[in-house]
Amino acid sequence: MPYAGAVTSPTSAATATAVPILEIGRFWMLDEATLERGAELGMNQPQSFWINGRAGVLGEVHPDVVASAVAFVAPSRIAELWLGAVHEGLTPGQRAIEYAAAAGRWADRVFADVPADDLERVTALAAQLALSADPSLGVLFAGWRQIMLPPTPAGAAAVALNVLRELRGAAHIIAVHAVGLGPHAAIVSTDHPVRGGVPGAERFGWGEPHPVPDPEKRSNAEMLTTLITSHCYDSLTEAERGELVELIERLRGMC
Repeated sequence: MPYAGAVTSPTSAATATAVPILEIGRFWMLDEATLERGAELGMNQPQSFWINGRAGVLGEVHPDVVASAVAFVAPSRIAELWLGAVHEGLTPGQRAIEYAAAAGRWADRVFADVPADDLERVTALAAQLALSADPSLGVLFAGWRQIMLPPTPAGAAAVALNVLRELRGAAHIIAVHAVGLGPHAAIVSTDHPVRGGVPGAERFGWGEPHPVPDPEKRSNAEMLTTLITSHCYDSLTEAERGELVELIERLRGMC
């Protein structure tokens, strides 16, 4: 079905897909089955599978390296989770593979009624975007771009979208530093009941003294994030951008 919306520029496509991609990832990351699998692997603390699964693509590195890649979680929390309870012998790379597999199992369940052709199209377009972006944008993005996709159409689409999620996350790290906030102040300056303000910062391990909120800088950071992310959308035609927007919105509506 042709995209029926307004002209889909790279910037408008990056804007339209940002929240749906973020939310699709959040659904599988917080899914009960994902958390249960993490616990089975020894990662039963809050945020443990999330940190170890995402950052597993970095390999055996110091917690400070993980903190620099994740950015929005306090380094002390990162160290606790990266060096904490994980089954002996489970390498960081295996943790990432397990995390991708959890995304695939979730998607197989949630997107069971989506035609395989549509799922394969999401994967193909997302892969084109990811491959067009410079890996220097961020190490988690570059690492997840190397993850082998699950074998099912739904699983592959979920992980391909997660690569784009890490792409925007990497751009956002650049942006919050560019506007003079940094991760801690960016969270405090975010108006969100869970991920924002002082409660959100403390949820991610940040302690006092908390920075003074600056919503204007936070808004500028979001615009800069979209600008950085939008460049890879130049690799798609306008019709392809519209198609991807529509497909991602459809998948988000099924979550």
